Amino acid sequence: MLIPDLDDLVLESDEDSGLQELGRRFLSRGPWTTVAYLVKTRGDSEAPWEGPFLWLHRYQKVAQGWKLVSRFHTTETEQLQRLLAALGDWGLTGD
Repeated sequence: MLIPDLDDLVLESDEDSGLQELGRRFLSRGPWTTVAYLVKTRGDSEAPWEGPFLWLHRYQKVAQGWKLVSRFHTTETEQLQRLLAALGDWGLTGD
């Protein structure tokens, strides 16, 4: 799937999709762009929301726009907590 402009990128975020975008940050911009998303998910409309989860998506600039090349999705809230702890241990959280 090609995306004409990353600034117009919309994740499927509504009650029916089972995905709720809580935030996004561009970690890098250029021919290779990395976007971090904070999301909640659920299996169906009756299930409770789960998360938050971190999704990292890497896009490559191509002639027709942008294409998603790779992605990493945390699958447990604890993974995000462990990542935050690791960044803190390494002195990378700005504290």
